[in-house]
Amino acid sequence: MVCRALRGTSEKPMASKQGMGRFRVLQLLPGLFVIASCSRGPRILDRHLTDNELVEQAPIIVVGRIEKLEWLLNERQRHGAESGPDVSRRPLYWHRVNVRMTVENVLRGDLMGSSVEYVYWLPLSAKVGEWNSLMEGARYVHFLRREGPQLRAFVDFWPSAIRVTTGRHQSIPQAGGLQQRIARMLLEPGEDFDVTRFNIVYALRDGGRLVGWSAALALARTGDPRIRLQACERR
Repeated sequence: MVCRALRGTSEKPMASKQGMGRFRVLQLLPGLFVIASCSRGPRILDRHLTDNELVEQAPIIVVGRIEKLEWLLNERQRHGAESGPDVSRRPLYWHRVNVRMTVENVLRGDLMGSSVEYVYWLPLSAKVGEWNSLMEGARYVHFLRREGPQLRAFVDFWPSAIRVTTGRHQSIPQAGGLQQRIARMLLEPGEDFDVTRFNIVYALRDGGRLVGWSAALALARTGDPRIRLQACERR
């Protein structure tokens, strides 16, 4: 009887300690789940950069023609503030966009392969102003970065590509800096140049952002007569 009484008194504290231990684990679980869910998602960069800042900061810059765009509306990522003034500027849910392109020129970086894919993210809400609105079949200068094994647009939502409407360029003149080289590609005809597809408005706008309006206009007015004709109509 004495042994049973002693055994009974010694088991109660042990049971109490085990119960407290389980309680502490249960208290920690919600926090662990939050940490795990936050660490799974990609890092969304919705920072607006000028064309010059993209050229200066992007580790990978290529010229490529888009083969396919895939909007994955069901693949969502939570991003932004729950409350306060940032809610209207930063929507809470973003969706993924997959881009597959044919690489024609590598201007910076060590990107390998003639056909590559990269990803960027867009908010599910309505979009106004300038944003990364790409089109299948169109040619762009793409500004990219790596995130682990994945290739990403350098920024999300904001423009991270410059449209090229002068056709394919087998070689790009090496004279001047990278801004000058891209501006020349925007305003000098490539091998398959089609004047009906050339957009002087975009070319002068983006070229002007890179090298200044006067320099971009001078490039257009002293080059190919088909481009010069359109440039002379611009003031």
